[in-house]
Amino acid sequence: MRAHFIWRLRAHWIAVAKRTQKSTRRRAKNSCPWINLSRSAASLNVEDFLTFRITRLSNALRTGLTKRYLEEFELSLPEWRLLALIARFAPLRFSEVTTRSSMDKGQVSRTLREMGKKGFVKMKSIRTPGSRAAEALAAPVMVSITPKGKALYSSVLPVARRRQAEMLMTLTESERVALYSTLDKLFTTIGNAALAEEAAE
Repeated sequence: MRAHFIWRLRAHWIAVAKRTQKSTRRRAKNSCPWINLSRSAASLNVEDFLTFRITRLSNALRTGLTKRYLEEFELSLPEWRLLALIARFAPLRFSEVTTRSSMDKGQVSRTLREMGKKGFVKMKSIRTPGSRAAEALAAPVMVSITPKGKALYSSVLPVARRRQAEMLMTLTESERVALYSTLDKLFTTIGNAALAEEAAE
């Protein structure tokens, strides 16, 4: 009799646990404000905007991940972004550096000047023979990396890769594939148009 009671009690709690799991999954699914989203998105709060959530994540990654290891090398985030870009693709025109980095021209100019003072990069105007002074001022600027810059890049890159891997490995393999694919799709939707607009300015 006692064994039968224990069996029934165990069966009851298993059933309760299953119902709780189903309820939790249902709540988790329904808690996503992007489910059953209408074109007007009348019920969407600002904190649930795609732009808001990506910006918040980007800021958190910069503060909690990238800035921490850059401090070890006394590099700012803009300096590291440009150093990595120039190390891979140099020599580059200044306009190409701006386009590829997705930074504004003023910030790129200031950052490159600072990096030049530190001996990480070199900048050289491309002047045609016999050009007038006004034409010389408007001549394209080529940016290249110095041996000192290459050495720094080689030191930072392994640390950066490890920190990125640590973050990405908090996701399952299928989640990583889905995230990469999703980011690609979103960028294809709007990013290419934005880059073309920036290049035309």
